[in-house]
Amino acid sequence: MTVLAIDVNETDVAAEAVDAPVIDTDNGRVEFDPCTGLPMRFVSADSTRKYLIDSAVDWHTVEHYWGAGFVVTGAGSAHWDAAERTQAGDGGAALIQTYDLAPAGLRLNVTRTGGAKYAERYEWTNITDRPLIITELGIQTPFNDRYPSAKQALAECVNAHVFTGGGWSWVIAEPMCGTDVFNRCLCLKLTEGALAGYSIESRNQNTGSDVRGHIVLQVTDYARNPQAFGGQPTIALEPGASYVLSWELDWYADRDAFLAHYPEPAHFSSFAETVGRHIHVATPLPVSAITDGLDIEASNGGYYLTASEPGTYYVRIGTGPDAAKTEVLFHRSLQDTVVSRAAYIASHQIAADRPGSMSGAFVPVDARTGLRVDDGGWPDWTDGSERIGMAVMLQKAINQEWLGADYQGIVDRWFAFVKDWLINDRYEMRRGSSQPKSTFGGRLYDVPWMVEFCCDHYRATGDAADLYLAVDLLERLNELGGERFLSISYGETVEYLSRLLDKAGRANEADQFRKRVVASANHFISVGEDLPAHEVAYEQSVVAPLVNLMLSAYRFTGNADYLEAVEERLDWLLSFGGPQPDCRLYGISIRHWDGHWFGINRMFGDVFPHYWSALTATALVRLPAELHTPETDRLADAILRENMANYNADGSATCAFVFPSSVDGRAANVADPLANDQDWHLAMWLRLIQNEGLGCAER
Repeated sequence: MTVLAIDVNETDVAAEAVDAPVIDTDNGRVEFDPCTGLPMRFVSADSTRKYLIDSAVDWHTVEHYWGAGFVVTGAGSAHWDAAERTQAGDGGAALIQTYDLAPAGLRLNVTRTGGAKYAERYEWTNITDRPLIITELGIQTPFNDRYPSAKQALAECVNAHVFTGGGWSWVIAEPMCGTDVFNRCLCLKLTEGALAGYSIESRNQNTGSDVRGHIVLQVTDYARNPQAFGGQPTIALEPGASYVLSWELDWYADRDAFLAHYPEPAHFSSFAETVGRHIHVATPLPVSAITDGLDIEASNGGYYLTASEPGTYYVRIGTGPDAAKTEVLFHRSLQDTVVSRAAYIASHQIAADRPGSMSGAFVPVDARTGLRVDDGGWPDWTDGSERIGMAVMLQKAINQEWLGADYQGIVDRWFAFVKDWLINDRYEMRRGSSQPKSTFGGRLYDVPWMVEFCCDHYRATGDAADLYLAVDLLERLNELGGERFLSISYGETVEYLSRLLDKAGRANEADQFRKRVVASANHFISVGEDLPAHEVAYEQSVVAPLVNLMLSAYRFTGNADYLEAVEERLDWLLSFGGPQPDCRLYGISIRHWDGHWFGINRMFGDVFPHYWSALTATALVRLPAELHTPETDRLADAILRENMANYNADGSATCAFVFPSSVDGRAANVADPLANDQDWHLAMWLRLIQNEGLGCAER
């Protein structure tokens, strides 16, 4: 191993430029930057996948290299990147680096070791003659979680599944294509100390929606957000005392292989349940509530968790500063949630003060005040597009007989608004009534949603005009390129419409639409991994419609080619959601831009749970017998339940819970106050009940 020789004195820095060091492990190697001595690449023995962001990305600066970081104490603050001194350890097996953090009253020693696994040990020592309190401590871990394009993302990038549960903390960097012998997970496991959360940096309109940003693992984020993740700790150090954090990294065949290697301190029967039911925690360790309102009862081999009020609750497993912690959810039933949301929409989200038919529009509302927001030309706040989800949810709930006839009047007035303001005489749609008329037909996403509503409305009214409008809209979508665009719910909507057309004696039209779905599936099989960019270059809400499209083609034809296509693309889809033992994370797909586009706070950063994560559940429920398992059922149920975290007891809601403790230094781990587009989750759940026969008992 070749190392840097760097010495620092009070007046200057002398550095001898030598080859960058390499630390070998049984399954790969770690390559270091010759200037800073920090890790630059984790290289698997079996592939060339880029597990870390590299210097080819122009916003990846030295401050964000692996192992750099920052600290705040009562004495001051400091960053570290280039080491004061780097040297080889005993026998050349380790790299030892020293960092002067004098402004914060600390010295940092980092030991990096190879062998069976790669390990890092960080030790911060109080070098002052007085006690210090650490209130901020973060380490950069720049996993390559970004979307340069679908093809490149599948070949090079990873979905980083982060779990910072105190002493029970880990990260799985999973290939975006799924795992196989050439695409293994790079996994980080904490072995000493505790992580109280994580933050995100480099998220702004310049980096945009195609990058997740730099992930920072936080020992504490108290200085910026003391309440995040159930409360952030402070670390007290007497003179000469140290705080130690250690972790190890290695490659594993898949997530299950990694988790099997590190047995969990507690096993949860689920992470989200209906109020009145319980969550069982199997563990020999003591379990206690961090959040008020959570009831805990000891049982043989563990504990029962219950709550009388809906909400999320933090729970501690074990004792001491390195105890594990996580979050569970107790929610109201699906029916109760739908009824309360409907009442809130009727009271707060109808633009009743507008003139004429515009008064029937559904619009976003600030849940803090009850005031509706004007879009001001911002496309994601309009009275169209994703707001169609409110109407779809309401009509499905009416058809389910969960809502009364008064709501049918509300929906009918909305339908009149849409026909007057959002659809032109060429059966093209636009994003909102305030958008320029030139945008008609410019956004293909909206059309299947409107077609689905027409089908639901037809079931309620029997008005043949609804079917005619659905047919005209769908035909125009195909003329505008819908077959080569992965619209959300396109395949499912064609299935729905074609069934209604068959029953109405219009089988020829139904057959033509089914053929268009098959043609679309054939096109996307032909392009393989080279998927076109949509509003984001690559994302879960492109892959889920792709899987559902293949499922529809298989249902229409029985051709095994489509089943094989589903199997391959299902790996892509499931890699977006991780196995973190947390009610906001388990199975929930990574999505990290909607807080900026749809919320009031305009924050980029991970949104967990985001309602489009329920698209994964729709694909899992729709799997044929050949691919369907009890595990796919359990995962689908978990995803649907966990999204209930976005609805409040009064029927208000949040469009985006921005999950990290901080984003670019701004406190997060907070629900955006705008109720906007999140009702698509309820609409999809109702669709699965009504169109796929999903049971709804005790939901």
